[in-house]
Amino acid sequence: MKKTILLFAFIASYSYSYSQSLEDKIALKTCDCLNKTKEINDEIYRNCLTTSMTAVVFSDKDPKVRESINTVDGIQNLIQKSNEATKKSCDKFSSKKSVSKSDVFYSGSKIESAQNSYIVAKDFMNDEKYKLAIEGLQIALKEDPKFVLAYDDIAMCYRQLKDYNNAIKYYKKSLEIFPEGDFALMNIGVVYSLKEDYKTAITFYEKLIQYQPDNAEGYFGAGKSYFVLKDDVKALNNILIAHRIYIQSKSDYTKDSETILGAIYQRMKADNKEDLFKKIAADNNVKIE
Repeated sequence: MKKTILLFAFIASYSYSYSQSLEDKIALKTCDCLNKTKEINDEIYRNCLTTSMTAVVFSDKDPKVRESINTVDGIQNLIQKSNEATKKSCDKFSSKKSVSKSDVFYSGSKIESAQNSYIVAKDFMNDEKYKLAIEGLQIALKEDPKFVLAYDDIAMCYRQLKDYNNAIKYYKKSLEIFPEGDFALMNIGVVYSLKEDYKTAITFYEKLIQYQPDNAEGYFGAGKSYFVLKDDVKALNNILIAHRIYIQSKSDYTKDSETILGAIYQRMKADNKEDLFKKIAADNNVKIE
């Protein structure tokens, strides 16, 4: 027990001592790509990042570099690091030119009658009168069938009522309009987990990772699901990435990721895989002593 406490106390306070040469190269190339565009949106940014990563990795003469992305976890890890490095290098571009789809889709309806019904429904939600809230949100959607927030909130109401099938139905309707919607992607993953359909939950968490590689929730949700499925390697890789992001953002959720890391460690240790745990931690730039 003492060893475990020391282990994760160290993880919580680790420093970034790893070399960033590879991700810095990717960031530089991504910035060059973004400089060639008049406007930066999510799709353009993602394409520049992934094409730059491919170019840098496959032009590197060190065979270990290619080996590092032979797995989905390795690719996700590099994307996340490269994304962080790019944002540091290209702040002047992203801050001035980036157009956030979330700001567009996660806003009120421009149709006054739909927005008024939505406001009333939100009051019912706040009072935990979910059936009345659903009625109000349905009225809002009749007035504005593209109202993403209304779909997400209906789904949330059904989730609170433990009607998980309808919750999934409305999250999917939301995603038909806004496929990158982080709220719907994260929460539909949660609902599938509540239905104990962890494999499907993972598919949505991984979509969230694809669209938002710096969002810890995708990695955290996927990691928890892989842990339940007893795929400790994938669970550990994902939770370590989430943990690093939580630490960087000084999030209160750091304690949650530490708890799961502890559970993974104990199970891998019981399976005589403690060395593998340490190796994966090292691959994720976390030193275990």
